Amino acid sequence: MTDVVSDKKKKLFFVTMMAVILLMQLALFCYYGNRKTGFHEDELYTYYSTNKTAGLFVSDRQWLMRDQLRNDFVVLPGEEFRYNVVKQMQSWDVHPPLYYYLIHTVCSLTPGVFSKWQGIGLNLLGYVFSYLLLAYVTYTAASGKKDSTRGRLLALLVCAGWGFSGAVISGVMFIRMYQWLTMWILLCLAIHLRAVKKQDFRIRCFLLPLGLTVFAGFLTQYYYIIFHCFLGLAFCLYLLRGKKIREFISYVITCFLGLASALLYYPSALSHIFRGYRGTEAVSEFGNVSNTGDRLRFFYGLFDDYVMYDTLTLWILVIVLLAVTVHFLKKRGKVSDNVFNSSVGLIAVPVAGYFFTVSKTALLLGETSNRYQLPIYGLLLFLLLYFTWCCLWQVLEAFGVQRRSLGIPAGLFLVVLLLIDGLALRDGRVFFLYEEQTAEKEFVRENTDVPVVVFYNEASGDHIWWLSDELMEFPEVYLASEENREPITDKKLIDSKRVLAYVADGDYSNAALEEFLAVNTHLTSFEKIAEREAWTLYELR
Repeated sequence: MTDVVSDKKKKLFFVTMMAVILLMQLALFCYYGNRKTGFHEDELYTYYSTNKTAGLFVSDRQWLMRDQLRNDFVVLPGEEFRYNVVKQMQSWDVHPPLYYYLIHTVCSLTPGVFSKWQGIGLNLLGYVFSYLLLAYVTYTAASGKKDSTRGRLLALLVCAGWGFSGAVISGVMFIRMYQWLTMWILLCLAIHLRAVKKQDFRIRCFLLPLGLTVFAGFLTQYYYIIFHCFLGLAFCLYLLRGKKIREFISYVITCFLGLASALLYYPSALSHIFRGYRGTEAVSEFGNVSNTGDRLRFFYGLFDDYVMYDTLTLWILVIVLLAVTVHFLKKRGKVSDNVFNSSVGLIAVPVAGYFFTVSKTALLLGETSNRYQLPIYGLLLFLLLYFTWCCLWQVLEAFGVQRRSLGIPAGLFLVVLLLIDGLALRDGRVFFLYEEQTAEKEFVRENTDVPVVVFYNEASGDHIWWLSDELMEFPEVYLASEENREPITDKKLIDSKRVLAYVADGDYSNAALEEFLAVNTHLTSFEKIAEREAWTLYELR
């Protein structure tokens, strides 16, 4: 009876701590969400491609009215829940539609509103699901047959170290599908681990949730199928090794039906993967053997920088040293526990396969490339902590340390992880905030009554929409091609004593400004106000 009461207290303490950590992380996300000032161009595309009304078109020497621009980023009354339009928009691009259905639903529930909180709020929901699933996965994989203490401690450590890291905070700030891809990948893994733990492969408890997850995961981001393929390979080997032939056949059929259903619903996926510009580029990069080392080092460095705060090599070195020590202790008969089990294998194989494949095929975009590996960061952290913990504990037990003392090393691990995360946050390793645009946006809001001309580069006219969040502040903006040598004749511009000009990077950027000064006799000079990718804002006086 005493043991039962004690176990209930441990469970209550564990649940309470997990809830406290989650609430603290959500509060931290809201803090960073409040600091988010600007948008990545892909985030603006998220809103545009889900809420398009008329479409954005570049018309040289024409005024673009605020409503013309804004209406393509918000859901207008009467345009709510137009999922067919969302699906069509994505079919013209290179992405599946499910995430865009979700963001369109949020925008439909808040018609006429364009806000970062629509996207961040959706990501917060996806994060809560991901947090709970990661806790379940780590608890299930790390728990022993008779003792779940290790599972609880590692679940707490992993979820704390993961959720407070700069990479994960950045993922929540990034208004794209990667937080929801994380959720589907963790759900897929949780379904497999539950089946193994309970030896339950029935339709209702395993096969049906599995098929639905394949369908939804694939239609959220095509990278899902990479993780599932490696997980499926490991799971099939597990079934065949256990001579579960009927379960093996049912599993393969279910995965096939889930994927086939997704392709039937969204046949554009095939052209995106095999003929789209991203698909062909990814295949080309994967087949290039010479870039393998550089790409693996690049993504290793991202995880090291934004999750482990430059300590990853040290962690790996410690694991190797501990593993060697355990090996010698086993030879002397001092330890016998095998740290590697089937559940850990079902995590390690797809994580390794996903990391390698995505490292070979993903775009190299500096720190923002974290998004591609974000779905496995929690699992990578689990593997690091699991092998460090197990090897360390075997060494400690060999020297007589009792299991009731588990709380001491667990507390030290938690302190180290929080210190790592805290130092990373102090050093500003959270991105997708664009706080450097704060002064520019304040300047814009103070000068919305000043005429604005946008000198765009014809080779990249669509880059005008990268400025959408700022251009919406003005009643109207004038679009003018830099390559067009004809003088601007619009009287509002040539008679104004002050003009703001957004100028695209290009061969004719300075010429466009000089020629405009020549036609407006009130203006004699221009001053650079701010720069962002591909654009410079000037004030002409």
